[in-house]
Amino acid sequence: MTTKTAKKTTKTTFKLNKGDVLAKTGLKVKPGEGAVEFARQFFPPFVDYHEGLEIATDLIDGFFVGVEDPRVRRCNHCGYYYRDKTKNNSSLVCSEDCKDGKDTVLQWYRREIRKADKPRRLSWMDMHYATHIPGTSEKLEYPFWKSDWHMFEYDRKHKSYSFGDNFEQYVAQQKLKEARGGKRKKPELIDYDGYHKPQSIAVKFITKGVDRSNGKLTTIKRPSTEIAADLLERYGEKHLQRERVRAEMAAFGRYKF
Repeated sequence: MTTKTAKKTTKTTFKLNKGDVLAKTGLKVKPGEGAVEFARQFFPPFVDYHEGLEIATDLIDGFFVGVEDPRVRRCNHCGYYYRDKTKNNSSLVCSEDCKDGKDTVLQWYRREIRKADKPRRLSWMDMHYATHIPGTSEKLEYPFWKSDWHMFEYDRKHKSYSFGDNFEQYVAQQKLKEARGGKRKKPELIDYDGYHKPQSIAVKFITKGVDRSNGKLTTIKRPSTEIAADLLERYGEKHLQRERVRAEMAAFGRYKF
């Protein structure tokens, strides 16, 4: 009589419902094409930075008109709202890129679950390099190899030397590099405009409306309050506020003109 032992099977299937968002990617990746297309209808033309920031915050939090629509839901991958355009209202992601990203994350989840059930194979260092006191979780102050042969064998398998088996020459070369300050790069002269020397550039200034009768150029200094009042009268408060935000963001490289 033979007895059969049943193999332990681990459930690695994941079922995501409509509106569920992966914790690993939710609002941590760029919104997909469907989410961007859905959000575009809420932004009026020529919207300024502060108003656009408020609209984007409401779209992320779900405070907008039409959020109760059964076809409007969050994408499983990027986590942003989008509108389902399928005939039977069965889509879970807003674009093909989000679909590929969701499948990649779920595949990673499956590998982690299978890996947790299987014992990890001991490596060469696990077997021959002591890092803890035997039978305890206390780490050794000075870890050591079981023997010199095991140390050199690990070094031989995992490192490649440009000098072959001459270990002394390799160590001497490394010390020489450290003494010189590491891997120094030779100075390279990059020719951008075809000239190796600075060239003088002739600049022609506009002379229209400038009084040059006395042979001198008169410079007029104005206070900042007068300049601000002149700009406010010429462009308006809303336009000035938008330009100040553009200048501030451009200083940090976060704004595209």
